[in-house]
Amino acid sequence: MARYSEERRAAVVAKLLPPQNLSPQAVAEQDGLSLATVYKWRQEARAQGRCLPDAGAQGASA
Repeated sequence: MARYSEERRAAVVAKLLPPQNLSPQAVAEQDGLSLATVYKWRQEARAQGRCLPDAGAQGASA
């Protein structure tokens, strides 16, 4: 049984993508989720074929 709706999961995962590109830790803090939950949802999204950046891969401009 899922504790969070698919819409909530999608909204959280969307924050990891451009244009926001937030880190998993920032998303967890903002949404009141555990860091493990955010990582799990990101992993599930990747398994579905969505391209998501790795942790700490934000804001790297040369």
